[in-house]
Amino acid sequence: MSTHEKAEALVAWVRQRPSATVSDITGSGLMNSRTASDAVQYALRCGALERVVRRGASAKDRVHYRATGVALPIPRTHGAQPSFDGLLQAWGIVLVPPELQASESRRHQISDC
Repeated sequence: MSTHEKAEALVAWVRQRPSATVSDITGSGLMNSRTASDAVQYALRCGALERVVRRGASAKDRVHYRATGVALPIPRTHGAQPSFDGLLQAWGIVLVPPELQASESRRHQISDC
């Protein structure tokens, strides 16, 4: 399961609650602490979760995460190859060179004397 898929499962789980800590996530059996931490960080970067810090709480209960309602981005496909076609078109460079008509051709040959 990719980090994106784990983050989707985590965001769906957090949406059912007002807020949750990483301890709550691991305690539910959804995922282990390392996986939960990675999924939380990914969801935070994408804006699907927000971090709520509660002052005066114990270290275990200090940081809570809440769903923002923002959907995670669609994951990239692995088969995509880099392409410069769009850049070439923006610069006005044709992708297929035009065929020029030649009326005659010449061949020069240099010989050793």
